[in-house]
Amino acid sequence: MKLKLVPAATPSPAEKVRQRVRAMPKPAAMLQCNRCGGRELTETRTGVMLKNGKPTGGTKQLYCTACLLKGDRVLIA
Repeated sequence: MKLKLVPAATPSPAEKVRQRVRAMPKPAAMLQCNRCGGRELTETRTGVMLKNGKPTGGTKQLYCTACLLKGDRVLIA
């Protein structure tokens, strides 16, 4: 049985844009989505309780806004 080498797939136009955005320089402290390279984040809090009219407690999570608009929940760590 002969083995054949499969050529690498050429990236789609959308993937080329994602690679270009990920490669752009950014400050070290700036968060960026692993999937799309977006830098817009949405902070959500679950389990929040009100004490004296102020929200307290809960768990904070950061989601990529661009991926969230497409229906994907991409957690930024």
